[in-house]
Amino acid sequence: MHKMTTALAVVGTLGLATSTRAEPITLDQALERATHRPSIELTKLDVDAARASARGAALPLHNPEVSAGAGPQFGAGSIQLQLQLGLSQTIELGGKRAARSQVADAQIHGAELASRSEVIRSRVETWRAFERALVVRERLTTRREVELLALALADAMRKAMRAGGTTKLRVNVVIAEAGRATQERIGAEAEDATARAALAEAIGASASERLEPLGTLVDAPPLAGNPEDLVATALRDHPTVVASINAEAVAYAHIVDADARGHADLTVGVGYAYAPDPDGSHAVVGTLSMPLAIRNHNQGERAAARIAAKRVEVERTYARVEVERSIRLAISNYQRARDAVAGFDREVTEKLDENLAAAQDAFSKGGLDFVELTTTQRDLIASRSAFLDARLALVDAWADLALATSLAVKL
Repeated sequence: MHKMTTALAVVGTLGLATSTRAEPITLDQALERATHRPSIELTKLDVDAARASARGAALPLHNPEVSAGAGPQFGAGSIQLQLQLGLSQTIELGGKRAARSQVADAQIHGAELASRSEVIRSRVETWRAFERALVVRERLTTRREVELLALALADAMRKAMRAGGTTKLRVNVVIAEAGRATQERIGAEAEDATARAALAEAIGASASERLEPLGTLVDAPPLAGNPEDLVATALRDHPTVVASINAEAVAYAHIVDADARGHADLTVGVGYAYAPDPDGSHAVVGTLSMPLAIRNHNQGERAAARIAAKRVEVERTYARVEVERSIRLAISNYQRARDAVAGFDREVTEKLDENLAAAQDAFSKGGLDFVELTTTQRDLIASRSAFLDARLALVDAWADLALATSLAVKL
């Protein structure tokens, strides 16, 4: 499986000042916990409910009926009490039970597809949240480094001003830069807290749980195979495409069910009557009844079921087009994102603190003037920020690719 993170068994601490200790978590642990998040549990319940409905659909629709009656019998100059007992059973005709089971089985398959799709989505969303948390943590680390260096420079400039080595204006500019660095560090802390909360949500953690993702950023893998092959595989296996095929099966099963319910059912029964006259008369009667499906033979629902099936056919065609479009877009965006990250000089962007310190040292020795120092610092910080922005874009592009191609791309 392709992974953009190598999980390390190192205990981290949360960057925000708090007395609550963060819980360290690796990517593998996060993915495992995501398999039990509420959205997956709900889809499992949907599968159980569909199976329970299927068991009910397989049963006869009508139970046997028992009837009893009593009343006076007139005749022969006397009134006698007559008792009647009856037992009847309605028999379904037209394949109604088989049609119900066909619908229920298709619905079970649909629920199972939705459950598998949610498992894939949970893994991708967890991976995305985990990787974003790592990148955002790098941004916070960068902002802290910048703030420390800015504060140190401001302090050095104050001392230089008191010794007459610089002007008040330059000191004010440096102090303003330090204030901006503090503000950006606070913003990065808020972004870090948001990223951790997104990770907790992705794995279904409790509201009070605080997580510390453990891992390091590594290079993104190239596409697995030819893009056209990737598209073809994804179109075959994508949950949306498979679900649309099953939706069509459900729609046609509803047509069979509606047609079957257009047939009349047969009711058979047996009755017993007793009158306590002097002769003690008894009677046993068999009954047979069937409604005449003349005015209503379920024609409205049958027509509606056929219209629904046509709608599903249109939706299936449209879904396939949209899936293919999303796959091709995700592939091209991912390739662009990889190229963008590759365009940065790692030696410069990943050693910001060393480069800033070297610039300040050159300034203190007279190798850079104030304007050059300020310009160099801003360029180095901007380059590092752009690099981290590119890494975030790459994380999102890879997650979008995984969602678009679904089973074709493994995490």
